[in-house]
Amino acid sequence: MEDQFSKYLRLFGNILFSFIGFILISALILLGLRWLMGALDYMSWFRYVYMCCMLLLPAGLFISVYVIFFKRTKKHPAQFVRLFSNLLFVVGILMWITLLVIDFVNFFTNGYQDIDKYFSFHLLVLTSNVAVIFLTGVLQALTTAKEKDWMEKYADDK
Repeated sequence: MEDQFSKYLRLFGNILFSFIGFILISALILLGLRWLMGALDYMSWFRYVYMCCMLLLPAGLFISVYVIFFKRTKKHPAQFVRLFSNLLFVVGILMWITLLVIDFVNFFTNGYQDIDKYFSFHLLVLTSNVAVIFLTGVLQALTTAKEKDWMEKYADDK
């Protein structure tokens, strides 16, 4: 009986100290990050690097998605859908390049630190791009031949 009690007591102690250790390590990591970000605030060049990365983020994300979809669309069987999709992707890529140039010119002339001053972060621009990607994917999926499920593949193999 005493052996069982000591096992449960040791298990409870391990769980308790693991939980306390997790909380302490998390707090130390957050404190270290706070000190790191405070130290980076004193470096004036870091703000420019940070804002350049923030301005590149949405354009880089959407341009890479458009390029991937552009490459995948080459294999689509319907020619009209392929041409329409490629047109939307090229327009999207050109729009993001244009917005990126405008935002960088705006950043280097005015130096705004708020992202709401830049066109890349406007809600209409972001939602319209997500909608174009979604609707193009739906259009391509609807015009592709239906994929056989596992039962049909198994029946064809016999």
